[in-house]
This record gives sequence, C-alpha cells and structure tokens, in this order.
Amino acid sequence: MLTPDASALQSVRRRHELRVIETLVAHGTRTRRDLEADTKLSRTTLSTIVGDLRDRGVLAEIDPPTAVTGRNGRPTKHLSLNPSAGAAVGIELGRHRISVSLCGFNGSTVAHEQRSIPGTLGLDAKVQAAADIVKGMIADGRIMPNAVGGVGVGIASRHADPRALADGAELQPDPRGASLAPLRQLLPAPLMWDNNIRLAAMNYGLDGEELLYVVLSAGISSAIVTQGKLLRGGNGIAGELGHMSVDFAGTPCWCGRRGCLESYLNEDNVLREAAHRGQAFPTVAELAKAAQAGDGIAGNIVDWAGELLARAIVDACVLLDPARVVIAGELSQFGDRLLAPSRRDLAAQQLGLGPRTTTVESAPYLPTAGSDGAARMALNHLILSDPA
Repeated sequence: MLTPDASALQSVRRRHELRVIETLVAHGTRTRRDLEADTKLSRTTLSTIVGDLRDRGVLAEIDPPTAVTGRNGRPTKHLSLNPSAGAAVGIELGRHRISVSLCGFNGSTVAHEQRSIPGTLGLDAKVQAAADIVKGMIADGRIMPNAVGGVGVGIASRHADPRALADGAELQPDPRGASLAPLRQLLPAPLMWDNNIRLAAMNYGLDGEELLYVVLSAGISSAIVTQGKLLRGGNGIAGELGHMSVDFAGTPCWCGRRGCLESYLNEDNVLREAAHRGQAFPTVAELAKAAQAGDGIAGNIVDWAGELLARAIVDACVLLDPARVVIAGELSQFGDRLLAPSRRDLAAQQLGLGPRTTTVESAPYLPTAGSDGAARMALNHLILSDPA
C-alpha cells in the first residue's frame, strides 16, 4: 500500500491514506460523506484516495447496515476495510524456523505459515527461505502485496540501531550479514526489522503495562515492553538478561564476562548438567516430564535452574520494576517449579519504597509468536502511527 518513496508528495499522500484507514479502524464502516467530515479532506482528494485503496483491495464497498426509508434512488454505499486483506506481514528468521504471519488492521492474525530449518542455516539463506514462503502465500491469494501497508522482520541474534528502526527518508540499513532485498522486492511496503524475541514480546504486553519478557531456549533472550512500546536502549541491546552474571567466579562467557545466566540456562547445558548428575534425557521436554513425575535428578535440575533464574530476575526487577514477568521458551516447560524461587525472592524483598506487586508467569509455547509480533509492530509503527 505504501511505498518507501520519501518525497514530499508521497509523505502527504501517506498521511491522507492513514487518516482514512484510522477512521475506518475506529468506526468500522463509513460513508464517503462521513469520511469527508472525519478526515477534513476535500471531496476530490478523498475520492482519489478511496479509489486507489479500493482498487488495491484495502477497502470494500458494502450495503448500508440498515435500509434508509423515505428516499428515492439507490442507498448510499458504505466503505469498510477489507477483512480478507492483510494489513501487515510479519516474518521471523529464527534459529530453527521461519515463520510468516499476516495480520489485519485490528491486529488479528489473518494467515500464517512456518517451516523448520537447520540451525546451521546462514542469514542470507533464511531470508531466501522466507521469500519462498511469501511467494507461495502470494500465489495462493493469502497475501495481496498491494494491500500490505508494512512489513516487520524479526531476526535471531540481531538488534537494530534504535536511531534507524524503519524505512523512512532512507531504507532501514540491512542487518549485519544479509540483505533483505528479496523480501523488499516481493512486498513493496515500508519495512522494519529488529530482534525476533523483542518483537515476539509485543504479543504479551498489555496496554499501559510494564513487562519483562524472557525466552529460555537455545540461548536466553529478553525484551522490555513499557506502556505498549519496546524499550531498546541507546544502542539497541536493552534487555539482554542472559548476560547478567549469576556467578562472578563462574565459567567464562563468549561476551567477555564470567558466570552469565545464558552460560548455564541454555537447552544443551541443562541436558549436560542432568547427564553429569547421573541421568541423561534426550530433550528438555522429557526432562520436564520426568520432574513432574517425581524423578529426583530431574527435579533437582529444575530447582537448580530456578535458583539461577531467580538471581537474574530479582536484580532485573529492582532496576525495571515490571508489573509482570513472562517466561517463555523450551525451558518454560519446567512450569511453576522453575518460577517458584523468583516468586519467593521477590515476595521476600522489602525495599521500603512503597507497595510493589510483580507477577511471574510462564507463557504457552507459540511457534508463530515472533512473526505475529513482527506483524503487529509493523502495523503500529508503519501504518497506524503518524509519520509526520
């Protein structure tokens, strides 16, 4: 729907389109006369904008909800956003999967598709795999490129420069190690990219809430959502909970510090720790299942992981004061037993600075969380926000 062209004319046209779209998001259906009053656009300008959006499948003309009696002629048609036209595309280039989601103007998921990939696949190859999925969704009619208003891409282990988060006067710089050109060629809409876990957090942050979102998987990733917006920090790397030290004399981490949480609580190391203690498990899911069944070694592993996690969570909560901490990822399968030390230590801490309530909970595993969140971020940032 919107092109990256940043000329003055395109910028003005984009603002006009957004005024029409935002009115329809707010009201559902409107007549052309209603839109004139809502947007304060001239009849000629509005006619051009509406005609173009309709031709591209963004708008649909529908019969009025109720028939108007006492008038001659045909009833006035109403305009609404096309419910089958996706407003934004979200793409996750994860460590082990590619996921593509399409969301409507109300933020609901219209369609999605995912594909498992080998963990050794390079970023350029992931981009091409995502482009292949998008091509298929275009071919079968699930994605209409001309109706898409924004594209969000979440990339594992990459963080965007907070000063250049989306296409504007210039295209957002590509992530280190890859070009996003194959996706730009398929979807001629403004694009934004950021860390995949950070974008996934947008699925869990409630309006007006302070959230700390933590994913315990092959590594540890986290994000901070404040008042419905992501906190990125001055260098774009805010929220790296995995590189908080939980043992200053611990094992060296690749980041240069010692005893980082990620060095202990990653899938491979947790399974190695269980084997070291005398019982091997093929997967984290099997370990979690054994702990729930009362297996002693498995239960001790979950308790060990929970104590380490609590050290980082409590320190982070002192600094950030979130209302809610959400733990996701494969290790979240350990359930409440993993979270118990964090809940205990938070409840025991008395800062004397006023009342504090912080809930700690786990999130159900959602393989499309990254692409769903990327689509919502694109919707909010590129479509429903004022670009001026």
